[in-house]
Amino acid sequence: FLQPSIETLVDEVSSRLDRNSESDQKFHQVVIAGEGEPTLRMDALLAVARSVQSFRLNDNTNESNKERSSLPVRVITNGLCFGIPNLGYSPSNNKRSGVIVPMHRHMILRDMLDAGISQLSVALNTANRHEYDVLMEPCCYTGGGMIAGEGDDGNLDVDRGSGGDNDATTPMPGTAHDIVCEFILEATKLGMDVDITGVLRPGIDKEETERLARMLLSVGPKYAKYKKQRTVRWRQYFS
Repeated sequence: FLQPSIETLVDEVSSRLDRNSESDQKFHQVVIAGEGEPTLRMDALLAVARSVQSFRLNDNTNESNKERSSLPVRVITNGLCFGIPNLGYSPSNNKRSGVIVPMHRHMILRDMLDAGISQLSVALNTANRHEYDVLMEPCCYTGGGMIAGEGDDGNLDVDRGSGGDNDATTPMPGTAHDIVCEFILEATKLGMDVDITGVLRPGIDKEETERLARMLLSVGPKYAKYKKQRTVRWRQYFS
């Protein structure tokens, strides 16, 4: 299907922000989400975030402070963008050869921060690596195979490729969950406000998932605020 161009998206967001500036009920933040995964169009995501940062909001909460501040931008994501081969958007990644290797992965989050994205909602869902594959059916490059959900026999399918130079050769079940955890960990280290989410499906070990979330968030400078709060924002499961 046809996707809107970056220019169309930026124009639409800018138009809505301009109209809201005249409203009595001002926006408090901008959330980038959707039926799909927003990081799959990283160039569009960054462009929209930059357009939000160019819009300044009058802060009338304090009469002595008339400075104009930026709207915070939050991205709702599955956290698997570290596993997307060749995003190809960052000037910091010009020398890579088609695959995001660990030494380049951190540039994704730094580019997000530079564009004004300071908040993330990441779907962790479970502490079990293999349960994650079954629940989420991730289809991303894992360094050892394209995990693509369950086969007819109930086992996880892995696309081993056709034998070319860039084909994966060894299945790596559970690696997608590792990618999400690494994404949360690195974002937290950079000081981003990370909101970990989950769905209370039958059989999910809530306690273990929250324990893992606490560990991932503990590396950040903002960890103190989580000590007396829930570390996972749970949603009810509807079959």
